[in-house]
This record gives sequence, C-alpha cells and structure tokens, in this order.
Amino acid sequence: MGKVNYDEIRYKGNTHYTSERNTQIVLSLLKSYGIRQVVASPGATNFAVVGSMQHDKYFKMYSCVDERAAAYMAIGIAESTGEPVVLSCTGATASRNYMAALTQAFEKKLPILVVTSSLTHLVSGHLRAQMTDRDHAPVDMVASQYCLPIIHKDDRLEEWNCTLKVNQAIADLIKYKKGPVHLNVCTSYSIDFSITELPPAKRIQLYFDGDKLPSVPNGRIGIFIGSHHLIDKVLTKAIEDFCSSYNGVVFCDHTSGYHGKYKAMMSLPFFQSKYTSKCKNIDLLVHLGEISGDYYTLDGLTPKTVWRVNEDGNFVDYFYKLSSVFKMSELAFFRSFPTKNSNCSYYEECKKEYESAYSQIPDVPLSNIWIAKQLHNQIPRGSQIHFAILNSLRAWNFFWLPEEVESQSNVGGFGIDGCVSSMIGAALCNPDRNYYGVFGDLATFYDINVFLHNEFPKNIRIIVVNNGRGTEFRNYTHTAFRALGKTVDAFVAAAGHFGCDSTSPLFSVCAEAGVTYVPIRNKTDFINNISGFLCTEVNTPMLLEVFTDSDDESLALKMMSTILRDPISTHGLIGRAKESLKGILRPIVNKIKR
Repeated sequence: MGKVNYDEIRYKGNTHYTSERNTQIVLSLLKSYGIRQVVASPGATNFAVVGSMQHDKYFKMYSCVDERAAAYMAIGIAESTGEPVVLSCTGATASRNYMAALTQAFEKKLPILVVTSSLTHLVSGHLRAQMTDRDHAPVDMVASQYCLPIIHKDDRLEEWNCTLKVNQAIADLIKYKKGPVHLNVCTSYSIDFSITELPPAKRIQLYFDGDKLPSVPNGRIGIFIGSHHLIDKVLTKAIEDFCSSYNGVVFCDHTSGYHGKYKAMMSLPFFQSKYTSKCKNIDLLVHLGEISGDYYTLDGLTPKTVWRVNEDGNFVDYFYKLSSVFKMSELAFFRSFPTKNSNCSYYEECKKEYESAYSQIPDVPLSNIWIAKQLHNQIPRGSQIHFAILNSLRAWNFFWLPEEVESQSNVGGFGIDGCVSSMIGAALCNPDRNYYGVFGDLATFYDINVFLHNEFPKNIRIIVVNNGRGTEFRNYTHTAFRALGKTVDAFVAAAGHFGCDSTSPLFSVCAEAGVTYVPIRNKTDFINNISGFLCTEVNTPMLLEVFTDSDDESLALKMMSTILRDPISTHGLIGRAKESLKGILRPIVNKIKR
C-alpha cells in the first residue's frame, strides 16, 4: 500500500460531524478555547470523536496505533509547542496504556486532555466486552476527570451538565494549569454523520484577579448571597458602592451574613401563588456564598445571565445561566468596577413590593409562621438567632430581623441534626451574648443529648415548635402529602414519636438540664410569655414548647401564599365566565345525550 497521506484522505467523503451531542460539545469548546493538536489511536468507541475531527481542518491530527507511544508523543508536542494536546482512544484496555506517560505529564503539569470513549458507564461491571471502569484514576495520573453521559434528544438538563463539565475540564487544563485532565465521552455508536455545521456550545469565561473584567450590563443588577460568614464593614461598603453605581439589589436570607444597604428579603413576595412579582426579572445576577435554604427567592429569580464569584473558581451554576466565573475575593471583584452615579429604582421596587405584602399578612393560625410574625422585630440587638432547616428557616425568612442581630442555620449539609448543638457551641464561646433558637420537634429530639451537657450555657432561649411530626411532609405544597395524604404520618413524617402537649419528654429533660420550661398551647399563652422569653437580664436558660397542629401549619403557609393578587383583566373575567358556564351546562348536555 505504501505510505499513507492522511491529509489527502481525511477530508474525503460526504460525512461531517457526529449527531452525538456530547461529542459536539467537546469539539465546539475545543475550538472555542483554541485547542487543535490531537493524537488519535484507532478504535470503535471513539470513531464519533475522531470521525468528526478528521473532517474539520481546524484540528492538527496525528495517528498512533500504540497508546503508550501516543501519550508520549503528546508529551513531546506539549513540551515543544507549549500548546494543549488532545489524546483520543477507544474502550477496553486502550486507556490503561496511557498510564506511564500520564504519570510523567502529571509530574510536569503538562496540558494533556485525555478524551477517552466508552459505552455508557452504567454498564460497567456487568460483563460487557471491552468495557473498563474509568470512574477512577491513579492520583498521580490526572488532576481531574469528568464523565460525559449520552445526551438524549432535546434534554436541556443533560446538555447543561455536559457543557459545564467540559468548560470546567478545559479550565483545569489551560487556566489552572493542573496538568493532565480526563474526559470520558460515552457513545451510542451512532453512524449519523450528517451534521454539516458544528452546533455551538456555550463557553463559560474564567477571570482571575488582575484580569480585565467584562462590563456590567445596563438594567437590573442583582446580587444573591447564599449562606456566608458575617460580611465585614469593608466588603459591605464595596457592595453598597457597586449597587449604588449599577442599580443593584442584594438578595438575602437569614444565613447570608449581609446587613448593608440595598438588602432585599424577597421570599414573601416571590412566594405568592396568585401574583407574579415585578422584581423577578433581572439582567445580571452576581452569585456569592454557598448553599441557601431560601427556595422561594432562589427559584423565583429569573436572571438573563449569572456571574459566579468565589475564590475556589469552581463552575457552580445553580441558575443554569452561568456565563462567567471570577476566581478572586469578593472584595477584589466589587472594587474592580468603577463607581458612578446611578439610580436605586430597582431596590425601591423590591422594597415597595415587600412592604405591600407584609402590610397585608393575615392573622394566621398558631404556627411557626405566626411565632415569627410576633417575634421577628423584637429579638434583642447584639444577639444571635439559630433556625432549624426548612419549616423554621422558611417561616422566619418571610420577615426581617432587627439590625445587629446575627442569624445562622445548618444549611451546609442541610439535615435536621445538630442545630441545637451548633447554637450551644456558639453560646459557650460567648457567655455575654444572648442566643435564641427556633427548632421543630424532630430536630430538637434528634439533638436531645446536648441538653445534658455538663456546661449547658445560661445565655440560651429556645422555642420548640412541636407539631408531633415532620410537618414539612404534611404541608399542602409537599409532593409526599399530595401523593399519600395524611397517611404520610406513619413513616414519611414520623408522627407520634415525641409525645404531645400533655406527655412531652421535654419537661423532664429541661428539669434535668436546669432549663426553665414553659408549655405554650395557644396564642394567649405565647403572648403572655414573650417578655420573659426576650428578657436579656435573666441568667437562666429558657425553653418554650409551642404545641401546634400540622393542619394549621399548612393553612398558615397557604394563607401567606395568597396575600398579593394580580389584577384580573377583562379578558380574564370573560374566560372565567365561559368556564363557569361550561361547568353548569356540561351535566345537562350529558344527560340529554344519554
């Protein structure tokens, strides 16, 4: 046959790009990031990758049968050109042959992108021929690795996941310069190469401190802060300057650690079921902090684009709109943008909408929400308040706390365990400060051992909302309740474990721990005990056990969701009248037909 001229044959034929979307995303982003050097080894599972590359003149390709030699060739190319190099191989033991060379590349931190191909990883371990487990690599071979599953047609979530992983992988390779990075691309062996133009994939920009940063767009600018350590005065001032210059609002909950101007607590207006908030749509959202329990604000915001700012530089994309990641301190980020005169119209809109909803809050039944309504503006300044996750945190997120009151919730692992212990640990370190806690019965009893700590602090005030179960699963909004009704009590909501208003074990536990115990059975009981509960001079820990009913908890939540209502248009009234008339006439018509 003689020597093969690959440049002469690689562009022949009518085939173009594979129809497999995960491979398209890889190729598109390789081109977007300027990665063109490829060393390909023969095989079946990687023919979608290689077959697409060979028909694109952008890629500079080399063929090598022996994967061991191919990987060392990649080392030579990377060292001589300084460019990233792609390695492509098939299934079976092909990728195992990369190991020695990649160990060398790892120690030298050379930019080699290992693009292996295989069947779906779901069949790994089930005796499929030529299928090896590629979920784990030696720690001294690749710096990071990602698996790209098959993307089913029009599955936006799968496409988002794949796009994010490829962006992160290439950032690891060429921005963070970590060394070799592994992408395993799953294939369905599609023989469809009919795609004549490579569909684009979204490139996510990565910026470091000192880079020229993009301009802030005109329009509404939001900053969402998830759980965050207390934000100091210097960073607070930088955020305020940014907001005043770019018409910004800082969306917070009680774990955000922010107490500056332009703070907006929007859980209440965003929760409305019969009203569409006028403040949800924003042009840019700057995302700070970690996990948040403020579901209503998180899921209510509809940003056009999102910038993630965090020193870890990870491509975190809660809102599915990530366009840029800023690996830098938050202070450096906000100080990078020039201050200018602007207006505060967006903040004023948010403030007005919240105040409108707050002013119309109805008299809800005795519940966690009702308790929050009574106490939220009375917590003494300088104190700290802790919330259990879900019901307690959600209820109090509807309301503002006074300035100089810090708040915490264990939203990191987001479990019910340990919330009382976390508060007590903090109180032990600060005996001159007052600590308040609002916890459900399951969370409290889960953590009951801490009440018998031999140094139980005296600066503690606790409210236990005892509805006899995990009332979250009895809320009208919860999937489990909609599916199972009140039978969720048996096992899903774990009802009946910890007594009721006449047999609660907390009375005995508090007596043993030296805690003043006060049972609360109605609103009058609660109101009569507020002053004693909030008193900062009494040097005795106190616990109020408030007995509520799950039906009342659910009703209170529902009442909070229907405070605001969109105006009904004439068209809407006519439509409703027609539907009502149909409902009246339908039984008559059916009777005539019979």
